[in-house]
Amino acid sequence: MQKEEFIAIASKVSEGLATDQQKQLFLYHLGTFAKENPEWEKLDLGFRQQIEDEIKSDIRIQVFGEAKWKPKTTRLWPRIVAIAAAVAFIILGVYFFNYRNDKHLDIDNLVMQGVGPGKNGATLTLADGKKILLSDAVKGQLANEAGVSISKTEDGQVVYKVVGVRANEAGKNNTMTTARGEQWVLELPDGTRVWLNSASSLTYPAFFAKTGSRKVELTGEAYFAVAKDKLHQFIVKTKGQDVEVLGTHFNINAYPEEESVKTTLFEGRVKVSPFYTQGEALSEGEKATVLKPGEQSVLANNTIKVLPANTEQALAWKNGYFMFENENIKSIMREVSRWYDVDVIYQGNVEQKTIEGTVSKFKNVSTVLEMLESTKVVKFKINGKQIVVMPGKDNN
Repeated sequence: MQKEEFIAIASKVSEGLATDQQKQLFLYHLGTFAKENPEWEKLDLGFRQQIEDEIKSDIRIQVFGEAKWKPKTTRLWPRIVAIAAAVAFIILGVYFFNYRNDKHLDIDNLVMQGVGPGKNGATLTLADGKKILLSDAVKGQLANEAGVSISKTEDGQVVYKVVGVRANEAGKNNTMTTARGEQWVLELPDGTRVWLNSASSLTYPAFFAKTGSRKVELTGEAYFAVAKDKLHQFIVKTKGQDVEVLGTHFNINAYPEEESVKTTLFEGRVKVSPFYTQGEALSEGEKATVLKPGEQSVLANNTIKVLPANTEQALAWKNGYFMFENENIKSIMREVSRWYDVDVIYQGNVEQKTIEGTVSKFKNVSTVLEMLESTKVVKFKINGKQIVVMPGKDNN
C-alpha cells in the first residue's frame, strides 16, 4: 500500500467513517508505516509500546474475526481513534487545520533557519544547590544523597532509589526543571512516574517519609502516573490548588502565564482543592471537587468548574503532538514559544477568531507556522528566534 492510500484510510478511521474492510487494512499496515518512519523513535517510549501492544493483541483479534467486532461504544473504538491520530497525523507528518468553512489555502513560504523542535533535556538541582545538566550527563549514578541513589537510565529517565533506612521525616527537596524546548521523565522514590513538559519544574523530596503524605510542587505542566499507596496520600501543589490522590493517572496544566489551571483525570479518583482565604464563606465553586475518569477541572478566579475532558488533547503534548481545539492564537503561540524556545510579539488584533488543528511536535517551527497561516487568521514575520504575529486576511 502506498503512503497516500494509508493516510486516506487512517483519516477515515480517526473520523469514525471507515468500513470494516478499511479498518482491517489500517491495522494490517500500521506497524510497517510506523516503524519505517524516523518520527516513530521520537515518540514517548511508553506510547510506542502501547501502540505495539494494541496491534498485537485484542484490536487485531477483533478486526480479523477471531472474536466479534465490538460496537464503538466500548473502549475499543476510542483506542483505535487515538492510534490512528497518533500514527497517521503525527508519525507520518500529516496535518489538518480547520477554520470555519474556509477550505482554501494560501500559504506563504516561511523559512526559519536553526529553529527545530524541542528535545529531551532538564536540569536537576540537588538539596545542596548542585545543578546537573541531564542532557549532558552520562548514564549511571548521578548522585547519592542521604541514602538515596539518583541515576540516569539507558532510556534517559532519572530514577530515585532509597538505599538506606527510610526516615520518619521526608528527605530534603530536589527540583527538576525543564527550560523552553525541553521535556523529561523521572521516577520518584515511591515509584511514581512524572512526564515534565517544557518550561516546567517539579519540586519533591529525595525520599518520602514513612508517615504522612507524599507532597510535590508543580509549576507548568506534567503527567503523573502515581504509585498506589493507600497509607500515604499523594498531593500535588500547583498555582491556586492542591490535587490529592492515592494512586492514579492525571495531567495538570498550571503554567503561570495561563488564565486557568486544568486538571484532567484518566484513571482513579482525585480531589482538587482551591486555595482560599481562611474565615471566608465558600461558594459552591470554591469547594473541593472529586473528579472521575474522563473529567477535567478548570480553576480560574479561585472557582472550579468540572467539564467533560478531551483526554486526547490533554495528553497530546506527552504523546508527541500539538492538538488545538477552538483556541485563540495567543494561547497557541504560548505553546509554540515554550516548545520551540522562541519569543513571540504581536502587531494588531489577532484574538478575534479560533483555530483547530493537529500537528507533530517534532516538525520544524516553520511547518507549524505555515499551517497556522493557512487558516488566514494570522500571518507571520520571522526575525531569528523572534516571531511577529499579525492579523491575516480573515482577521482584519
